Order: sequence, then structure tokens, then C-alpha cells
Amino acid sequence: MIKISWRNIWRNPLRSFTMIIAIMAGLWGGLFAASLAGGLISQRFKTGVEQEFSHLQIHHPEFIIEHHPQFVIEDAEKIARHLNQDNRVRAFSARSLVNGMLASANLTNGVNVRGIDPEMETATTGLGSNIVEGEYLSHELRNPVLIGHALATRMKVEPGSRVVLTFQDLNNELVSVACRVAGIFRTANSMFDEQNIYMMHRDLNALLGRDEIVNEIAIVLEDLEQADAFAQNYRELFPQYTTRTWAELSPQMALYTQMGMTMFMVILFIILLALAFGLLNTMLMSVFERVKELGMLMSIGMSKGRVFSMILFETIFLTLTGASLGMLLGWATTSWLGNRGMNLAVVGGDSLESFGFEAMIYPELEPSFYAILTLLVIFTALATAIYPALKALRLRPAEAVRAE
Repeated sequence: MIKISWRNIWRNPLRSFTMIIAIMAGLWGGLFAASLAGGLISQRFKTGVEQEFSHLQIHHPEFIIEHHPQFVIEDAEKIARHLNQDNRVRAFSARSLVNGMLASANLTNGVNVRGIDPEMETATTGLGSNIVEGEYLSHELRNPVLIGHALATRMKVEPGSRVVLTFQDLNNELVSVACRVAGIFRTANSMFDEQNIYMMHRDLNALLGRDEIVNEIAIVLEDLEQADAFAQNYRELFPQYTTRTWAELSPQMALYTQMGMTMFMVILFIILLALAFGLLNTMLMSVFERVKELGMLMSIGMSKGRVFSMILFETIFLTLTGASLGMLLGWATTSWLGNRGMNLAVVGGDSLESFGFEAMIYPELEPSFYAILTLLVIFTALATAIYPALKALRLRPAEAVRAE
């Protein structure tokens, strides 16, 4: 039956070949779209979570509400000791934070000022690798600051330019200080670059009026899957502070991640629906063209079970041939572009950076996606074959033999 079924699908080679090409093209297109969506989400997660929010953050509960530097993490050193001894932690950064105004000769702009330890920050968020002009924070300049590329463009400043930073200290008194632009950083999120600047932790603390100020501790774990358990652990150890995971810090990012799987399922559904209708049409045509032949086979003793199996095998062979070629082509395309990258700047310019996406996207798909798709394709083929097979079984041999 297997041999006969395979020969049957090539009795009309043009139709079978056309159907195989359609299945192959549909699966390849679906896999490419899914891998592109996966690459976008993965890239946004990496740049958004690891560079902007980190895996977890610890704050004074009042700081989350009012965002005033007076709400300090008093036990910062104790927490730091725990983090240094915790094998789950890859890196962490203690920061002082304040809202202020940054002024150049051309423009004044509201900014979030982040006081950081340069070594801790670059180990946590990779800030040092994002410097595109000038240099990372150094002790050679007086009050050096790092400015985002988007903000530097708007304010028309460059490394070495003088800017004036104004904010309120712990006593709510205005402080204005002249700073030098040490370097310009650039991330995948132009909005983040436009709203945030960095300066030395000790410099900002001295201006705020207190040596030891820590408003935020950002933490990156070795394994992101441990974030929820880690957060619960530190909520019990330090109940006086608020420990939040990346999903709580950025519900939008969590939604992106959940949408990724939903998008995959929608793409799969569309592919399989188109596949099912195409197969149904092809197999029904095949059955109607072979009414006389099928009647003859049943007349000479072929059982209904064998007729059913023959139609079933024909559908499966036709489907798996096209699906195998489509998935092979999809895997090859995804692997090639996954290594080389796909530059979307040619179609969207830098507009993607406004939404936090880099222009260079690296498509990717989990290997399990191919396994799930294979099982669903087989299931679709089996489900689609039932109706044409039942049509064949309903034929009356005596009438079918006489059919024109």
C-alpha cells in the first residue's frame, strides 16, 4: 500500500509538484516570519531587560512612589555582602538616582541622573561597551558625565563639551554644577538614551549632600529562570525594601514575551489552515478523477480499510514531502541570517530605535518549534485525509465502474 500510494501521487506530477511547492513555500514563509518575530523579541528583551532594567531591582518602598533621593536603602552594604556571597548573582550595581535638568548652550532638557560605580555598572549592564564617542567615566575630568547619543544630538554637544546640571539635593535646595561630557553612549532604545545620563556615584552623592546614598540596586542573575525565586528569597531577608523582578518593573516587556508565543501560534494556525484547504482540494480532485479506478479495485476485492489507508498514505506523503523541504529551507534561512543578521535600517531607518529595537535583527527559533510543527503538520494531514477517504468509501463499486 505504501508503494502504491507513493506512485499514485506522481500520476499527475504537475498537480503534485505544484502542491509540494505551495506547502514548501508556505512553511518556509511561516518559519521565516516566526524567526524574525523571535529575533525581534529576543533582541528587545536583551537590550531592554539587561541594559535598562536588569533582572531584578531593590528599592526603598517610598522611592518607588516619590522618586526622591532621600529614600535611601540604609542596608545597602548588608545587601551587597549577601549578593557577593550568592552564587546565583552574576553582577549587581548600586546607584543613586535623581531627576534634574541638563543645559547646554543650545538646549535645556529634563534627565534622569544615575550615579554609578563604573566597574559595577559595566559588569551589570554593559554600559562601557555602549560608548560610541569619547571615553567611559574616568577620574581625570571634574564631574564627568555620560550622555546618550539621542540627547547629545539634540543638545549639540560632544565629548569635552561643558554642560550644566541642576537638581534638588536631600534638603530640597537647588544645586547647579558644571560638568564635562566624558563620552556618548548609544543603546537600542533612543528614548532611554534621551532621558538618562550617568555620572560618578561619589560625585553625585557629594552634590546631594551625603556620602553613602544608594537608591537602587540592580541585579543580573546567572539564570533568568531563578528571578521569581530569588526575589521571594530577598523579600524575606529584607522585608523593609521592595524587590521586583524584570516582569514587575516592565509589564510591557513581559507582554512582549507573552505575545511572542501567541504570534507563533497565530502564524502556525494560518499556515496549517492554508495547508488543510490546499490538501483537501487536491485529494478530493484525486478521488473524483479516480472514481472508476477505485470502483474497480473494490470490485476485485480491495477492502474499504485498504482504500482508506491508500488515500491516507497519499495525503501524508504529499504533505511530508513539501513540509520537509519547507522546514529544511526555513532552518537554513534562519541559521544563515541568525549568524549574519538582517539589517532593517534599509526599510525603516532608525525608527525602530524609538521602540527599543536595534536595526540589526538576528532571526532565531527554538529547536522545539520545528518538532511541534512537524507533529502538527502530520496531524493536519491525517485530519484532512479523512473526508476524501470517506468519499472514496461511499462509492458503490457497480456504479463507479460504469462512471465516465
